Formats: sequence, C-alpha cells, structure tokens
Amino acid sequence: MDGLWRTFIFVGSVYAWSVMTKIIKGYLFLIGLFSLIMGSWVMLSPNFISWYPAFDDIQRDTSLAIFVRTISGVFVASGYILLRFIFSSSKVQLGTVLIYLCAFTLVGKFCGFVYDTNGFQQHDVIASILGILTLIGLYVIHRHRKNLINYDL
Repeated sequence: MDGLWRTFIFVGSVYAWSVMTKIIKGYLFLIGLFSLIMGSWVMLSPNFISWYPAFDDIQRDTSLAIFVRTISGVFVASGYILLRFIFSSSKVQLGTVLIYLCAFTLVGKFCGFVYDTNGFQQHDVIASILGILTLIGLYVIHRHRKNLINYDL
C-alpha cells in the first residue's frame, strides 16, 4: 500500500506542477499584454489616461509629460519581450532585449516631442541624440557578435 501512495503523490505533484506552469504563463501573458497596451496608450495618445490616478496631476507641455511618455516606451518594450519570451522556444539574446528597450524608449521620447509641443528643451534633445547613438551602437555590436558565431560545431 505504501508504494501505491508514493505513486499517487508523484503523479499528483507532476500534474499540479503542469497546471501551475500554465497558470504562471497565463499570469505573465496578462502582465505582458497589460504593459504593452497601457504603454502604447500613454505613449501614442495625445492626452493622458484620466482614470489612472498617477496621471491626474500631469499637464501637457511639461518635462514630466515628456518623461512619462519616454518611460512608457520601456513598458511597451518590456511587454513585448515578455510576450515573446512566453511564446518563443528560442533564447532571447541580451543584445536584442537592449535594442528593443532603447528603440521603444526613443519612440516614447519622440511621441513626447509630438504631443507636448511646449518647445524642445536642451536636455530632451541631448537625451534623444544620445539614445539614437546608443541604439546605433547596440545594433552594430549585436550584428558584429552574430557574425562571430561559429556554426560549424
């Protein structure tokens, strides 16, 4: 009878772990989708979300508005990478992750320039130029490293 209980407990724990893996993937999917939708909404809409309490006091045409749109690009990139991680069987390389983060942050920065038209401040322009240079550098180094991989193993 002891052997039967051990088998029952083993089979039950394997089944429970399989269910927990699906629950965890579902949770990560919802978080990734929420980050992607909310980040895109904040980044691409002319007005901030009125029902989200953190954005109540933010006025357009301020440095804070441009900063919030820039950070929303990070949320879009994080949500995309999380969804890609869940559904992809291949490993996502660190260089690719950094390129996506930098690219979507720049998209958020440019959306801030478009919607918040109080004039371009010097630190925003400098941050955008440095971001573009960083993105170019990440892309060049990432391509260079991919060309170094030896496929004749």
